[in-house]
Amino acid sequence: MLFKWLLFSLCIMPAMFSNTRRKCPTECQCSMDDLDRYQAICTKGGLNSLLSPNELDADVKVIIIRGPRNSITIGPALRQFMKLEILRITDSNLPAIGAESFWGLKYLRILDLSKNNITNITENNFRGQDNLLELDLSKNKVLRMASSTFRHLTDLRRLNLADNSIVELVQRNFFMLSRLKYLDLSGNPLQDLQPDVFRDVPELKVLKCRNCQLKKINPQMYNLLPLLSELDLGRNEFKFLDKDEFRDVKRLTKVLLDGNQLSVVVDQLFRMQKSLNHLDLSYNRLAKVPNDSFLQLTNLTFLDLSYNKLVRLEPQSIRSLSNLLTLNISGNVLMDLREMRETFELIPQLTHLAIADMGTMPIGLLHPFKQLRYLNISGNSLNNTALEVIDPCRELEFLDLSRNQLHGISEDTALRIQGIRNVRLDNNPLICDECHMGKLINVVRQVSSK
Repeated sequence: MLFKWLLFSLCIMPAMFSNTRRKCPTECQCSMDDLDRYQAICTKGGLNSLLSPNELDADVKVIIIRGPRNSITIGPALRQFMKLEILRITDSNLPAIGAESFWGLKYLRILDLSKNNITNITENNFRGQDNLLELDLSKNKVLRMASSTFRHLTDLRRLNLADNSIVELVQRNFFMLSRLKYLDLSGNPLQDLQPDVFRDVPELKVLKCRNCQLKKINPQMYNLLPLLSELDLGRNEFKFLDKDEFRDVKRLTKVLLDGNQLSVVVDQLFRMQKSLNHLDLSYNRLAKVPNDSFLQLTNLTFLDLSYNKLVRLEPQSIRSLSNLLTLNISGNVLMDLREMRETFELIPQLTHLAIADMGTMPIGLLHPFKQLRYLNISGNSLNNTALEVIDPCRELEFLDLSRNQLHGISEDTALRIQGIRNVRLDNNPLICDECHMGKLINVVRQVSSK
């Protein structure tokens, strides 16, 4: 009897469990992910070919391949992984996608081929992928795309083409992408966005075209995108926006226009954007904000006007911003902060305020801000006496005092900042001895010992 049991243990049981052992290539780590899907993550680098069923179980659902020193081509080998749901091959020197490489992968939902050397994409690359939801081709070398390139991706929701070398979009580029919600074209030297290009994406909600060398946009484009909620046109070459620029995009909640050449925000520019809550106009050439520029933005919570040429921010211009929580006016070196007290009194509800690189800060400037949590007053040449300016702000959690002229920290200031969770003091001419920093050192010791 004992002999039979030993025979069963040594010979039969291993054969039973051998079928449950998972295959995993030596270059990869294999495991179950949070959704109980078998995944292979290959990040050691040095791969010269794709994985095969001889190395990896055919029912794998997630494959992630990332360099360094990979040199991979995509061919029909992937078709053998019929259960694949997520495929990411990034930073792997991939030169092309290949015709019908993903044919038969009907469960594939996310395809990420970013950070490769792909120069050309055609409609045959994606044949059979009518269930794909996300496609990332960013940081490749794509120059042009023919009409109907993505016509097989009828259920696609996110498309990332950022940081390629695309010089032109042509009509029907996005043919059959009627369900697309997110499109990123940033970092391509497009120079122009023809309205008809967007006729096939009526459900688009997020459009990003940062650093695309744009000088103007035909407003008809917005007429074709009535559901747009986020628009990123930062780091382009806009010099002027007409008051009817955004007339047809009434659902915008976030607009980024930073890094352009705007000299004015005309009255009523955002009159139709009553749902807008995030507006970035930083790094432009704004000299003035007219009184009615933000009149309709009663739901705005974030406003960045930093690094412009503003001389003054009139109380009238922000009188409607009753829900504003974050304001950044840093870097407007021509602005006299003594003239900002009346303006600040209209927005006492602020929780985040940045007044960096501005110069002298008068005592009492921050008196209205009893709820302030974040304060950046770096680069203002503040000395120890000038630190009294922060006294009214008793709820601070973050305080940036970097790049000032602090030689030491007094006992009062040390006790004052004791309760602030994060304080930056770097790039000050601090004298680290008992006389100048002793009180702060004692406070730090007391906090550390608790």
